[in-house]
Amino acid sequence: PMQYSDRVDYLKVKVEKEIRYKKFGLANTIMYQQVLSGDAVFKVPEIITRNTLYYEDHLFKRALFLQTGINFKYFTKYNMNAYDPVLAEFYVQNDQDLGGFPLLDLFFNAKIRQTRIFFKWEHFNSVFTSKNEYFSAPGYPYRDAVIRFGLVWDFFL
Repeated sequence: PMQYSDRVDYLKVKVEKEIRYKKFGLANTIMYQQVLSGDAVFKVPEIITRNTLYYEDHLFKRALFLQTGINFKYFTKYNMNAYDPVLAEFYVQNDQDLGGFPLLDLFFNAKIRQTRIFFKWEHFNSVFTSKNEYFSAPGYPYRDAVIRFGLVWDFFL
């Protein structure tokens, strides 16, 4: 291993905006990144976007708060760092471009008085596409679609 002796300069511009219309909302985050110097050791995707389209409303005489929608995440292809499990460290690699795939999640949140319940189907688009294109690091596939749910019950208000 070698320590990089030069300076690393990095530019990041992030824009966030939420648009609401009646009971619908669209939350957007777009980030542009560029390494100005030191790109041999500091690798980042050029564009990252996170968008959430949702519906929310109070139902049953405001006894139930409901929120449901879809999350979209995307980042451009880049030479992401590789992982060495023996050393338990990431290292710089220049052989493989990874990324450039969307991640879609469906979610459902509800709150009744002091009880909250949620369901989330993470990365559900992997069911419809090839498994060979989703990697979180070289040689490490991104997790498959999974359904998460939870229940939070506050005994004291």
